Amino acid sequence: MGLSFVACYYPTFRWLNYKYSTPDSYYSHGYLIPFVVLYLIYDKRHDLKKAAIGTNLYGLLGIAMALLIHVLGVFSNTHFISGFSIILFLISCSFYLYGTVFTKHLLFPLLYLIFMMPIPNNYLTLVALPSKSAATWSALKILDLLNIPYLRDGFAIVLSNSTFIVGAPCNGLRSLISFFALGFLIIYFRGLTILQSLLLLAIIPFLAVLMNGIRIVILLLISIFYGQEAASPESFLHDASGLFVFGIGLVLMMVVIRVMNAKESS
Repeated sequence: MGLSFVACYYPTFRWLNYKYSTPDSYYSHGYLIPFVVLYLIYDKRHDLKKAAIGTNLYGLLGIAMALLIHVLGVFSNTHFISGFSIILFLISCSFYLYGTVFTKHLLFPLLYLIFMMPIPNNYLTLVALPSKSAATWSALKILDLLNIPYLRDGFAIVLSNSTFIVGAPCNGLRSLISFFALGFLIIYFRGLTILQSLLLLAIIPFLAVLMNGIRIVILLLISIFYGQEAASPESFLHDASGLFVFGIGLVLMMVVIRVMNAKESS
């Protein structure tokens, strides 16, 4: 059955690999998601051993729907539809082969596969421009606080010795998607209440914008002290700044959770 699944969805897997591997991809983390899901399933191993095994015939209907969606997606060259059908296919197979109780334990791990399914760029661009504008604005506010002189021309920031253009990779969408993926893991493992979960998810967009603004400032400082080439997209410092800021964002998310827990216990 596994080989049939791989053969059936082979065109979709090729499309996923392409979407993950492009230089400007927002989903480069997609390669990691299956391993995260496997760990989530492994973490549920004791519950799965105790769960009653049965058969839910509605699973067959779900399998048929998933395959129909997949076929429509492939023939219409709408691969993102086919990608999401993988999740429906796996959940439906679990319902049919193992029953409702067993599948309930697998529901979150399988639904987490959503984070490896790229959203079409047409939809992402609706968010990209406002996100880039907000990140640029926050970066300039930080420059004002640091008393660093600059001139702004659209998305170009002119410094005394260099010009920095806030391009598409600096729009913050990559951070936004990654933070949401981490946010749901934190909610799952920390067992947050519904209110805490909603508050955390509501904070994530603002956090992603702030972190992206800080990254822009870091690159501007690198440009000032080490030259514009050191801050270029091809440089090591450019990539390292992204990882550094992502780590800060993760720490801030944990701080937010600690504050919420402290307020709830007081």
